[in-house]
Amino acid sequence: MLFTLEALEAEHGDALLLHYGSASAPKLIVIDGGPPRVWRRTLRPRLDELRAALVGEDEALPIQVMMVSHIDEDHIGGLLGLTRVLRRERDDDDPASYDVLRLWHNAFEDVLDDGGAPAAISAAMPAGAAAASKQIAAALPFEPDAEPARAVVASVDQGRQLRDDARFLDIAINSPFQGMVRRASGLPKRRRFGNGLSFEVLGPSQDRLDALREKWQAVLRKKATVSSAAFLAEAAAFVDRSAFNLASIVGVARAGGNSILLTGDARGDHVRDAVRDAGLVENGVAHIDVFKVPHHGSQRNVTTEFFEEVTADHYVISANGKDGNPDPPMLGMLLDARGSAEYTIHLTNAVPHAVDFLDANRAGKRFRVVTRPDAARSLRIDLRDELPSELVAADADD
Repeated sequence: MLFTLEALEAEHGDALLLHYGSASAPKLIVIDGGPPRVWRRTLRPRLDELRAALVGEDEALPIQVMMVSHIDEDHIGGLLGLTRVLRRERDDDDPASYDVLRLWHNAFEDVLDDGGAPAAISAAMPAGAAAASKQIAAALPFEPDAEPARAVVASVDQGRQLRDDARFLDIAINSPFQGMVRRASGLPKRRRFGNGLSFEVLGPSQDRLDALREKWQAVLRKKATVSSAAFLAEAAAFVDRSAFNLASIVGVARAGGNSILLTGDARGDHVRDAVRDAGLVENGVAHIDVFKVPHHGSQRNVTTEFFEEVTADHYVISANGKDGNPDPPMLGMLLDARGSAEYTIHLTNAVPHAVDFLDANRAGKRFRVVTRPDAARSLRIDLRDELPSELVAADADD
């Protein structure tokens, strides 16, 4: 039985492949696609390797689910490359390279209810995306943890484009959920995919989404009483700091008694609350086999107490040093929390400041560090049988 998480080199973003099923008939889920360049450099070459090995170059590679944890450029950009190829192939009446069976994607319109957020922001801005980006950028009161305001506009548009592409390509959206991929009372806790795999959505919760929408409505109510610049500042800041990351899809994939926790860019306290609400905490600890560390190892998303309560045998951090990620203070929290326990930290890139910090703090610790070799497209963690040799990623071309 296969249950393997493969983390592609995704620059400063996330691009993950989940392999499951039997060695003779493996299945594939794609989770995020990194920023746009990752499609050409890493994701497409890897998918084409799998296609050649599994079905041949004349058939489409089945992708059971393409999941977008949330609509940030460093998670969604590469997936737009995939749908762009599929659209072009359909327009040219060429055979499809990939067969995406379903898309899990909470679009911005879903998160903030019926398209109100983009429409309200657009109403306060001049026509044209470039002018809109400039006006948001001028209005936004930047803080150290804020992304560039133009990325806010770009991410909204990218999310809408991905949804439009899925409709054009007849890809089922958020099936079998009704509307958003979320955790809500009355919905089954685990979705079973067959071939031994189940997936439990931990977040976003319906309560958290309701609270997020109430806050957004409060922002909208101010529009009539403040200047356009003031409204833009508050609206853009809310979108950037709240709407994307707080609505990240957080879930646990399970197969054969093993588990993988996927977190997107969710805040640590929200992941902790979701894990508690799902009843995964026993004797004060929720233990997972593989934990994809949120937000590329940013210190702003986690605490030492978080790592004490949510523990793992393997921690995967996808980052390349941009914005300081993975942050040494975050690594310090992890090391402090785990004490002398044995575990492995997997880095998609051997970021010097992270590797140096870990090397300098080995005293009294028993952790291992695994970094992706420079020539490799990815690193992987086999929780059950090893991935068959014909499915193992080859070295990158550049």
